[in-house]
Amino acid sequence: MVFISETSDDGSNGGDPTKNPQEEEEENLPPIPQGIPDELIESTVLLIRRCHYPTLSLLSKTFRRVISSSELYKSRFILNLTDSVLYALIGFSPYNTTNLYILNCNIPRNISLHLREIKSLPPLNHGSAVVTIGYHMYVIGGHNRLHQPTSNVSIIDLRFHTSCSLPRMQRTRVYPAAGVIDGRIYVIGGCVKRNDHWIEVFDIENRIWSSVPHHRYCNGSSLRGEGFVTSVVMQNKIYILDSLFGFAYEPRHGTLQSLGFETQFMFLWRDPCCVIEGLLYCIDPMCVLGHAIVVYDPNELIWRPVKGAYILPKFCYYQCKMANFGGKLAILGCSNSSQRGLKDVWFVEIELENRQSGEIWGKVDSLAIVLRSVKSPSIDLFRSVTF
Repeated sequence: MVFISETSDDGSNGGDPTKNPQEEEEENLPPIPQGIPDELIESTVLLIRRCHYPTLSLLSKTFRRVISSSELYKSRFILNLTDSVLYALIGFSPYNTTNLYILNCNIPRNISLHLREIKSLPPLNHGSAVVTIGYHMYVIGGHNRLHQPTSNVSIIDLRFHTSCSLPRMQRTRVYPAAGVIDGRIYVIGGCVKRNDHWIEVFDIENRIWSSVPHHRYCNGSSLRGEGFVTSVVMQNKIYILDSLFGFAYEPRHGTLQSLGFETQFMFLWRDPCCVIEGLLYCIDPMCVLGHAIVVYDPNELIWRPVKGAYILPKFCYYQCKMANFGGKLAILGCSNSSQRGLKDVWFVEIELENRQSGEIWGKVDSLAIVLRSVKSPSIDLFRSVTF
């Protein structure tokens, strides 16, 4: 501006993110009976929930190979057998880098939820922008370990938790806005001077960066040296919020519209926020509309409260992040723990109900501490990925 085992400490792809499959000894795995083709094993495995893949990967080398194959994930997608998984980018003081964590909410209810650090990946830049396309996560810009802005771009394969570098941007950026529209990645700002390279677009197929033609950009200062507080994609526009202003960038026409505080949209828009089914959800600590969660309808141009008897933890709202978790509202936030100077990280899952009256009601489906007693956590990202 969060698979190797998701339920245990064993396994390979689809399991524990702290272990690399190549590091485990394969000679202890028993051989699979001869004559069973991979296609038959795949047709059986793809019907099983991914949280059980770690155990299956221990049956034999053949099972491990099938579970690690990209063909299996393609088949799961075609048959609509995908699972949603939550990821968080969390940094700790002095915030030069962040680490990627995974939170699997598809586990049985009798197993406690908790964030797992993915140790197979290197630390990521703090203040980077992140977008996801399918099972790929793109990490763009941010501060390096020397606290210097970078133009680095990397891609993470979330199936196997591996990463590689992509061509760099033409400018260094920290806390840029980013969004995916029509299959292209647009990156905006995060740098002081607004020149021809202030907006860049990435061609995913050819892996080429190019600058968007120069336009008359709106005036106004921004937080963190032209970095932004948050951004979302809604109605094929990238909505951008900084410390003083709001903007709406429409790539198809190359326009950047200013959103002043006098507009209804800017009335309650703040971070944390996320878009679910075309509606923008935010937390309002002041409860101006009588409830802690509010929702904006871009068609009706109005804010409404999310009603219900839900109770949120007493966490610092400005340290929270929100995500669309399969149509549910997921919140990750920090609160003070009983130990001095340490904080707990809470996870809240809220089921949303659209009633015939037009009202939206919320009901807490899950509430748990997923990371205990950590020092000065900073949540850069909270994102749901389905595959």
